[in-house]
Amino acid sequence: MFDRDTIETAKGPLVIIPIHHATVVFEWDSKMIYCDPVGRADRYKLLDAPNLIVLTHHHQDHMDVETIDSLVGEDTRLVAPKICYDQLPSDIADKTQLMANGDRFDVGGIEILATPMYNRTPERQKFHEKGVGNGYLFDFAGTRVYLASDTEPLEEMDDLAPVDVAFFPMNLPYTMTPDQVVTCIEKTRPKIVYPFHYRFPFDEIGTEPQALIDLMAGRDGPEIRARNWYGDV
Repeated sequence: MFDRDTIETAKGPLVIIPIHHATVVFEWDSKMIYCDPVGRADRYKLLDAPNLIVLTHHHQDHMDVETIDSLVGEDTRLVAPKICYDQLPSDIADKTQLMANGDRFDVGGIEILATPMYNRTPERQKFHEKGVGNGYLFDFAGTRVYLASDTEPLEEMDDLAPVDVAFFPMNLPYTMTPDQVVTCIEKTRPKIVYPFHYRFPFDEIGTEPQALIDLMAGRDGPEIRARNWYGDV
């Protein structure tokens, strides 16, 4: 069973379901939004089928064509950057809205802004180059949820504040240290933060959420929600 958190929006509850590593599902207004679904198909068997699949970039822990193919139904829509779009079978690509950094798209009453995600530290730039992948800012009837994806602190984050919920990755050498996540928190001013994407390999202890909780102790700031992202390694 997955953890489920509920946040009230102006149009009913938003249910947040952490799945695994970088995969999260949102349930809102009778819609299921799957973000970066990977892993075997039966991982999702207890969930309703997706109305929308959102892809951030092409790395194997974020995108798996076989998984996507198993989840896509007749009415499923997708959102993806070009690097993902180009790897999709034609029948799935036909259902996909291509988005680049800065693009906006409204689907089913959900407003989506594609945001930059990339590494700035010189020795890490090879992992995520600027303009290749997307983070996403979702607006659920005024409740703003920021899925940062694989990134470091960026100047562009200053324009997103304030957000209600943020998901920040926390593992080296691919994404961020806890101190860098604090910088992202200062930039985006969320009320709730989910540290995720913090183990790789998945079965080895990484930069665990407690490191961020300890770093934020005694400071004014968001609620840090540590959830079980690696229950089915």
